[in-house]
Amino acid sequence: MLFITTALLLSSCATYLDVKGVAYQSIRSENYADTKEIPSDVSIVVYCNIDASGLFDVTILNNTDKVMTIDRTKTFFSDGTGNSITYYDPTIIANSQSVTQGNTTGGSVNLGAIAGAVGVGGALGTALSGVTVGGANSTATTNTNTTYVIDQPQIHIPPHGLSSLGRVFQISGIGKGFLSQAINSTSQDVNNSFTPKQTYASVNLCVSYSTDNETFETIVTDIYANSLLVSKVRTTGKVNDALRRIYTYKNDALSESWYLLFFESKAGDSNNYFEWPQEYRGNNFYSETKSFINYK
Repeated sequence: MLFITTALLLSSCATYLDVKGVAYQSIRSENYADTKEIPSDVSIVVYCNIDASGLFDVTILNNTDKVMTIDRTKTFFSDGTGNSITYYDPTIIANSQSVTQGNTTGGSVNLGAIAGAVGVGGALGTALSGVTVGGANSTATTNTNTTYVIDQPQIHIPPHGLSSLGRVFQISGIGKGFLSQAINSTSQDVNNSFTPKQTYASVNLCVSYSTDNETFETIVTDIYANSLLVSKVRTTGKVNDALRRIYTYKNDALSESWYLLFFESKAGDSNNYFEWPQEYRGNNFYSETKSFINYK
């Protein structure tokens, strides 16, 4: 239904669309499980979420009747670049706020009194008698309050509770920015599919957990980009033709658990390239971003 609706909307506006190209990518997990298939006796469920910008965050479900401990010092994220990053960040962040309080003391001097003392009379003396000059001394005290943000090496999740791992990472090679570069870096269509070993973008997540806070186990989730398609708009406004080639290259494009369609406009155009349903207006992409689920 989504494909039909999108095609009709684009077809009705095809005469004035000014889009440079359409790009598509999809992501799969080697450990993916549908929520309906999660057995009731599993201990931990890992939900990996990737948004249309390629930001990666993780939520953990403790499916036991005990308190679950996540050891963030031994829980790692890797995006295929060769570097692994622990979820525990020992850096101490200091947030400071200064407040200055002032105190003013002093007096005032009537110039008329001074004029009389020095013998100034007449009209000038009369005028000065109504003029008062104030004088003051100020002292100030500055108080600085500093809040230290210290990361926690462990997370404790109550029975059947949910918790975030507490950090968000950018995946290299995933998202709108990457697809924009893919469209602008080629003059030809691109039609590539990938295996886990060949992929241009991947995520490896290792979570260390325990239900007795003594014996720790690990659960590993592997996610990879399995396709990258670019379809150039060959005639101004003929975006439907570019979309049809996307579906020709990959006829299951809308069946993937995670996919992103991105439309790149020509220079100077606004983001309103075409008429989406009201809730999508102003966007230049459409995505289906289900969580990747793993359990143990």
